[in-house]
Amino acid sequence: MNLVPIKVKILSGQGNCLYPDFNQLDVVKQSGMDWSNYVDSEGSGWLYDKKCGHAEVDAASPSGIWLGMLLIPEEFALQAIAKFPDRITRLTEVDTEAFYNDRHACKMPDEEIDSDILQGIKLKKELGLTPTEAQKRALDPEDDTPGIRKNKKKKWADFKALQDISIVEAV
Repeated sequence: MNLVPIKVKILSGQGNCLYPDFNQLDVVKQSGMDWSNYVDSEGSGWLYDKKCGHAEVDAASPSGIWLGMLLIPEEFALQAIAKFPDRITRLTEVDTEAFYNDRHACKMPDEEIDSDILQGIKLKKELGLTPTEAQKRALDPEDDTPGIRKNKKKKWADFKALQDISIVEAV
């Protein structure tokens, strides 16, 4: 998918999150979808700032603002930037990687652990039985066999490859 990354300032007020009204965009109107469905089906869906949530404050996310990132078709990005220039910023790939790694995925675990499978392997070894080839692969985080697996959503490069995303840079 060829997508454009945008950073969105989501306003916080009275316990609500106030998103820009993307339903005003022509591309969304033409799709016949609500904007919230559009960004999920045509793009990445929301990639929220997990380092600083809507009830927290830091230098990048001041009081009253929560940050989110969308990877969406270029037509949506251009219309959103034009309609909401004070709330939408187009990101470079470098900025996208930094937001993804440092803010969105910062609290994700490095590995996905399936305790049931690992307990089975452990029990088998304690009983003096030899693990199967699949059970041996389950202990390799780089192998996709359930057990211990590398979290492919932890780093931007892995997520990008997993989702088959190509970033469209501004010209």
